[in-house]
Amino acid sequence: MRTHRPNLFKHTFNVVNRVRQTASIAGLSALRVAKGERPDAMLLKETFERLGTTYIKIGQFIASTPSLFPREYVEVFQGFLDQTSPLPYSYIEQVLKAELEDYGTRLSDNFAHIDPIPLASASIAQVHAARLHNGDEVVLKVQKPDVKTIMQTDLGVLHMVTKSMELFMPSMKFASIAPIIDEIRMRMLAETDFIAEAQNIRDFQQFLSVSGNTRVVAPKVVDELTTKRVLTMSRLHGVSMIDETAMRQYCADPAQVMTDTLNTWFASLMLCNSFHADLHAGNLMLLTDGRIGFLDFGIVGKLKAESWRACMGMMQALQNSDYRAMARYMIDMEMTHASEQVNVERLADDLERMMTTIMAEDKAFTSGVPFNTKAHADELNQMMLEIVDVGKRHGIRFPRDFALLTKQLLYFDRFMRTLAPDMDMFNDARVSLLGQTEAHNQTQSQTQSQT
Repeated sequence: MRTHRPNLFKHTFNVVNRVRQTASIAGLSALRVAKGERPDAMLLKETFERLGTTYIKIGQFIASTPSLFPREYVEVFQGFLDQTSPLPYSYIEQVLKAELEDYGTRLSDNFAHIDPIPLASASIAQVHAARLHNGDEVVLKVQKPDVKTIMQTDLGVLHMVTKSMELFMPSMKFASIAPIIDEIRMRMLAETDFIAEAQNIRDFQQFLSVSGNTRVVAPKVVDELTTKRVLTMSRLHGVSMIDETAMRQYCADPAQVMTDTLNTWFASLMLCNSFHADLHAGNLMLLTDGRIGFLDFGIVGKLKAESWRACMGMMQALQNSDYRAMARYMIDMEMTHASEQVNVERLADDLERMMTTIMAEDKAFTSGVPFNTKAHADELNQMMLEIVDVGKRHGIRFPRDFALLTKQLLYFDRFMRTLAPDMDMFNDARVSLLGQTEAHNQTQSQTQSQT
């Protein structure tokens, strides 16, 4: 893998320019407030849009983490979860040349062709199809220019501001703003390190190998053409797993495909170093050879095994409408500061009222409406908000990656309504939530002890 020493002068100039730009945009928003405009979530969203990459990612973090932020802000920032406008290929080519042209080599030495029209564009990176000289088809995930410098500068400024606020206004410490900024910093900078994402892919592939799973595949990383800002992977061809008609071209039973997907993901919670935390419709694919493709490992989560078991118990209790058991599993999941202070009966009553309301409002549970990514994503976020609201009233804190895990389970629920409407994720003999993974753990432990 290749690394490059940054140009110090250019880096300093970019930092100074970014600070000036940030101060200018923030000043304009402050002026709007001074003129009488209400400093609400919508004003903050508009300001973040003008500030660009870092703040769009912060907006996405707010939208995806209802356990930390007020409901109004989570709802307003949902718009940041959509795909962003692509950059011209000329900008992307600059990054490719800076990262991959070395010791006299040129892009044309490594690639027979790079498609200038992107396959996808997000806040941090853009994806382009390409072909190697040996004929292999690959995709290039290319970080947008100066993303890391912009993020480090922005997050550094935010960290200093929040620390200063806590110093001069001690009451701010109660809000724990600085730790939230640190959490955002950790997550966002991890997403800018494509070498780390490449390792996430390798971890997942090792898990597939250890568990003997041949039904699922992840793209193969091309190490010699991968850096912190460019991730080169084999290209997988297939169809979306929310298009049942298209899927039947490559499989006889979409429900079995859903089963294999669920069993693989559940097993990864126990056997893999991390779990894929963003398997939405764009990141799951039925390949033309009948296998299942897991794509984009930029967002992963980690959860202790005991917390996962409690989470499964909670979700199964929810399926069975056993709200008292659901409340107890929430406590067992180490989601509370002091479990003995939680009134289980009151928590159960609140959970029952919440779910009764949601079930009454959610016509998609019974109407058979086809899966729609945007509409169902909104529905999932509303459900997460309700769960978090109930939790907060009872002094419940959520594990850092609980929201990621729960949201993924809810996404799977929506996939199942399309592909396997008769399947019950928690009570179907075809789906192995814990037993299969524990068996794999025992097998792995025996193998390690023998070696």
